Amino acid sequence: MEAVALTSSSSTPADRRQVNAEVRRLVDEFVGVTFFAPMLKTAHNSVLKGKYGHGGRGEEIFQSQLDLEFARNMGRGVRNSLADELYRRLTRQV
Repeated sequence: MEAVALTSSSSTPADRRQVNAEVRRLVDEFVGVTFFAPMLKTAHNSVLKGKYGHGGRGEEIFQSQLDLEFARNMGRGVRNSLADELYRRLTRQV
């Protein structure tokens, strides 16, 4: 996640909408990475690996990066009360 300067200097409604959209994106990413990434890691660690059905060594090497992307997308795709409350509190402070 990157740092974003969230200041109250945004005076126009367009600037405010842009800041709010960026806050929403970061909150969704935070929730995805914090909650969904560990869940995906646990799921991958518990799967029995057979002869078929997995990507071999390449999957083992890059699985954590793929899980991180999945978690980010899951955070954006799922609206939940935690993400909504974080968003409300952060946008109230800005």
